[in-house]
Amino acid sequence: MLSAKTVAAVGVWAPAGAIGTALFLYGTPMLEARFAPVLTEQRVEFDGEDRTPGRMCWTWHWVKARYAQPVVVSWSITVDGTAVEFPAITERQRDGAVLRTPQASALGPGRNDLCVIIPRDLDRVPGLVIRGQINYRMPHGLWTIWQELPVVRVPPLPS
Repeated sequence: MLSAKTVAAVGVWAPAGAIGTALFLYGTPMLEARFAPVLTEQRVEFDGEDRTPGRMCWTWHWVKARYAQPVVVSWSITVDGTAVEFPAITERQRDGAVLRTPQASALGPGRNDLCVIIPRDLDRVPGLVIRGQINYRMPHGLWTIWQELPVVRVPPLPS
């Protein structure tokens, strides 16, 4: 039969271990994404010729600071000040190929020329914003982390 000390120890350490494990698995990926991001020094560039009816193009620059394999890249179109997001079809500017599976890039600086197809209903709405996130599988294999990509503020179409 178990002693009272053993029952007390199991009663304390089992929940503490479960809570600690849950906090580790939930909190550590957020801390890793915050304090050790894969991409640093991100920025976007575009000029007046990059905005045409039904389309917005930009150049995304970054510095890759850590090894990690991208799992998925997700872009969405939002009207500023609302919580409604529309999935954005993103394609490479050079060949128009839709981005389906992200490719790993080398450490150091990199860039991508991207375009998003803007739905006709949203094309003339002021305050369009394109937001992106990328999910990386970490080399240690314990979890993935999400990283925000730079926001693209879509300029209005010329009148």
